Amino acid sequence: MGKQRSRRATRPGRQGGAVSVWVSKVSEIIGSSPSSFEDAAETVVTRANRTLRGITGIQIIDKRLKIEAGGITEYRVRLRLSFDMAPRIESHW
Repeated sequence: MGKQRSRRATRPGRQGGAVSVWVSKVSEIIGSSPSSFEDAAETVVTRANRTLRGITGIQIIDKRLKIEAGGITEYRVRLRLSFDMAPRIESHW
């Protein structure tokens, strides 16, 4: 489901100084709303903010509609959320 990747990893400075290092994680989350794609996305972000800290970006991966009796009954979105795994730290290499 989620993919882990390094957001930034730089080499130490030529002077041997500290380097800022951090890791981000990417998770895909699905949400729905009876009224709109925007509301479905907002539902995902609101819920994710309860348990994830440091959300840095969101990408809409997919949009779908649920149809019943010829009418739209549900808007669904699949989002990819990026968030920092831990606070940025200074590393001395």
